[in-house]
Amino acid sequence: MLVAWLLLAATALAALAAWQGQGYWEYSDGVYSLSARQLLEGQALYRDFAGAQPPPLYLLGAGALALGDSPAAIRLLMALCAAATSLLVLVAVWRLTRRPGVALGAAVACLVTPWALREHAQLLPETVAAPLLLGAALLAGRPGPGRALAAGILGAVAVSFKVAFVLPALAIVLASRQRRRALAGLVVAGTLLGLAFLLGFGEPLWASVVTGQAQTGRATLQYVTGLWAQAGWNAAGLLVLAVLAWRGRGALADADLARSLLAAALGALLLLLTLFKHGSWLTVMVVAEPPLLCLAACGVAVVLGERGANRGRPWRPRMLAAAAAVVLLVAQVGSLLAAPADPALFTRPFADSRPGRALSDAEVGRIAAAIRRCPAGSTYAGPPYLAFVAGRAIAGSQPDQFMIDNAANLGRFRRAVRDDRTVCATAPVPSTGLRDRTAP
Repeated sequence: MLVAWLLLAATALAALAAWQGQGYWEYSDGVYSLSARQLLEGQALYRDFAGAQPPPLYLLGAGALALGDSPAAIRLLMALCAAATSLLVLVAVWRLTRRPGVALGAAVACLVTPWALREHAQLLPETVAAPLLLGAALLAGRPGPGRALAAGILGAVAVSFKVAFVLPALAIVLASRQRRRALAGLVVAGTLLGLAFLLGFGEPLWASVVTGQAQTGRATLQYVTGLWAQAGWNAAGLLVLAVLAWRGRGALADADLARSLLAAALGALLLLLTLFKHGSWLTVMVVAEPPLLCLAACGVAVVLGERGANRGRPWRPRMLAAAAAVVLLVAQVGSLLAAPADPALFTRPFADSRPGRALSDAEVGRIAAAIRRCPAGSTYAGPPYLAFVAGRAIAGSQPDQFMIDNAANLGRFRRAVRDDRTVCATAPVPSTGLRDRTAP
């Protein structure tokens, strides 16, 4: 089964890499990638430029760029994170269903669930945290104090990439039968990591990651409900199948793991509450989809088991519900694959905008070539991803334009952008709509 998974996953990832190219999808991916390059070049994180997240994400990106300073290096590293998540889904579904076909299907589907596909191979906290949190759920669902402790530690590592991930991490450890040991691992490891970050980066880290994030403001209820509707539309198929799995959980081979995965899914869905923070986005679904998918695959296995036990009888409503859920998921994913710039079925009904690709591979190539024609030593004032692809510095050396525009305490970084006299006036600045999010 592992060999089959390796062949299928490698083929799927290669196809996705060709489909994606260097297209521009996610504003934050450009912010973190360009920040990682500046860190690698010797600039001081939080001191020379603002950063919205704790250090590990930037350090991880810098490590990838040290091996090859190109978007391809970032994409490869993040694809490996996706592969790790896929492998963990394979293990979880096998433990729950003992059906190799269902486990393999779920592992491959993990690479193309709606938001995993949209955010494929992007340098985002969610891409890295997805396998960490799923791994924590797998450990928490096994007996033994050592596994419970390791589950808590993995949860703390996930939180070190984005503080909000404490919600799914805490849900996982509390669902463990040895919750005290798991909670101790989470608290102790989290405290040690936090102290290490403060010792290494000092007050500027707090000013950016805590104070700055708190000052970015709150989104409107209309904006957030639009995002919730989009998340619900994309998760509907998985949720229906997960409900079927829970109704038939007596047929699952590992009740503790099922409970742990349910906690991981519910904790991740709680991240949707963080969308009230201005600038947050549906990338949180990248964390929610893997445990939901594991439960959804169990729903398929339960329905298949019922059908096998009731040969000759008409399909039951649960079978029809499962089929409809799978069709909806396939339609959404197929829409995004076929028309990434305008994915009609991926987008929720009655949406005002569509969360598709902002710029194609060819468009990014043309704009990057135009940026490179600017005078040597000039900077770029447009989306940070385009500066990253073009190999040019960003205005004021500030990749996170959103943070410095919205956090009052980051005025010195705003002044650095304002006072930059090297900005290339002829460089194209496309209107992508990614810097100031609009609800779909």
